[in-house]
Amino acid sequence: MSRPITWLVGALWLLAAPAFAQSAYFFPQGGEFDPSIPTPQQFLGYEIGSRYTRHDQLVAYFNELAKHSDKIKVEQIGSSYEGRPLVIATVTSAQNQQQLEMLRRQHVTLADPAQPLSAAGNSPVVVWLGYSVHGNETSSGEAALLTAYYLVASRSADTAQWLQQAVVLFDPAQNPDGRDRAASWHNAYASSPASADPADKEHVEPFPQGRTNHYFTDLNRDWLALTQQDTRPKIAYFHRWYPNVQIDFHEMGKDSTYYFEPSPASMHSPLLPASSYAFNKTLAKYHAQALDALGSLYYTGENFDNFSPVYGSTYPDFHGAVGVTVEQASSRGRVQESVNGPLTFPFTIRNQVATGLGTIRGAVTERDGLLKLQKDFFQSALKQAGQQPVKAFVFGDAHDPGLTAKLLDLLLQHQITVEALSTAVTVDGQRFEPGSAYVVPTAQPQFRLVHSIFADTPPIKGDVFYGSTSYAIAPAYGVAFAGSRSRIGGGARVTAVAPAQGGVVGGQAGYAYVLDWRDYNASRALYALQARGLLTRAAFQPFTAATADGEQTFARGSVVIPVAGQPLAGAALLAAVDEAARSSGVR
Repeated sequence: MSRPITWLVGALWLLAAPAFAQSAYFFPQGGEFDPSIPTPQQFLGYEIGSRYTRHDQLVAYFNELAKHSDKIKVEQIGSSYEGRPLVIATVTSAQNQQQLEMLRRQHVTLADPAQPLSAAGNSPVVVWLGYSVHGNETSSGEAALLTAYYLVASRSADTAQWLQQAVVLFDPAQNPDGRDRAASWHNAYASSPASADPADKEHVEPFPQGRTNHYFTDLNRDWLALTQQDTRPKIAYFHRWYPNVQIDFHEMGKDSTYYFEPSPASMHSPLLPASSYAFNKTLAKYHAQALDALGSLYYTGENFDNFSPVYGSTYPDFHGAVGVTVEQASSRGRVQESVNGPLTFPFTIRNQVATGLGTIRGAVTERDGLLKLQKDFFQSALKQAGQQPVKAFVFGDAHDPGLTAKLLDLLLQHQITVEALSTAVTVDGQRFEPGSAYVVPTAQPQFRLVHSIFADTPPIKGDVFYGSTSYAIAPAYGVAFAGSRSRIGGGARVTAVAPAQGGVVGGQAGYAYVLDWRDYNASRALYALQARGLLTRAAFQPFTAATADGEQTFARGSVVIPVAGQPLAGAALLAAVDEAARSSGVR
């Protein structure tokens, strides 16, 4: 125990140490660095770990690296709800950068069961490093700065080999809004000198804290449901590359040490091949070596589930990668008392840097095994699908095209094969019609994700649930769906969600217009109608009315817009109702 505590106490001194001491502390292995590449502390003007780096500063430093080096490219892939950029930084050798698109196309053949392993050619191993999905687990964001600097500036032969044989994708802040919320708190209430008292205000972040995003959603549970603007661009980029290794950096209670996978076998998904989890043990050797070199305490194999693709460390497992959660005891401030001695912010950052670099070293060393693992994974998905009783899922609701389109969009974002229903079918007593329903064959490379979205949670032993780890997203949509034990003839493959076609059917009304409330977009249309000052009524019972297309039955809840008593009349009323319908995508 004495050596780790010595490191902790030594880290206290670093809060006021010069930049050269910082490099020696965070990179104890030494090495020569390119002096033309600014260190994080040179660019920011303060020592890493002495304060919390804002998201705009973090992004600015990655862009600064890209100005000074041809080994790094920074892309904005989206924006958070509060307008902060979501970025991905790609770090690899200058030679690889020049042919990056060719290497990407080679690499993604691993996800195609019809392609041989040889189609990947000399494609580098792809490593995804994801930081700060929980905004107040802040050591990882600082570690992202240092890890990127090391890869770009190091002149060692090992680093050159890593960058030639690997493409490293940095997501430096998955939750920028939450991160800035936490950084603002810690910076605002930090005292000088730093207080280690757990009751100090710096360590007691109030609601809503920085864990969640703008809408208080835990983004680490959103990889499958894709409900948030922060998540969807990340998923799209994931499917551009299909990484072989993905690390999700987290923090836990201050009295813990450091956790990395493997997780307990009782917490594994029965949908995944054992080889996927076995490779966690292979990669763990490199994490252990990295932390042993620092004398840091750690543990593995004791807790944390690895069961559901809702997580950033398990979604990759459902795509033939080795997904890993790492958890660092959190100082929740610059220093805090713990059972292991004073826990400092620099110490937590250094551990995250070490495991990140250890991950890259391990991925490069185990490249051949990782590429084969991914190829075998997608080929075994077809075999596993063939052993399942359900051969296809069909879904769709003629009365709710808006919500049907939402579920279709979710599937397409996950790169799941979907076909338009070509002939009417009845499955489990439910009728599905062409034009309003879709078929999802289970015999496809994404079988395991299809199962996760449509099927019941597979049988498991014991209690593995932590957070929202169950499966079956489809039932939450409320759209009719069913699993068929026989194949369903699908039509053309669907590659995009068609824009909703809205408007008034039947021309100008003599008595009233009617809006079917069962459509997901009906509330949007109602708001648009009421914003124009139009009178609207709700039907409490089903009714039948004469329309331009003959008699038609409308369900209870239908919204009726009578012609009489409105502020608009005739063609003006028709135009207002038609505009509300078109803009909302309802009929």
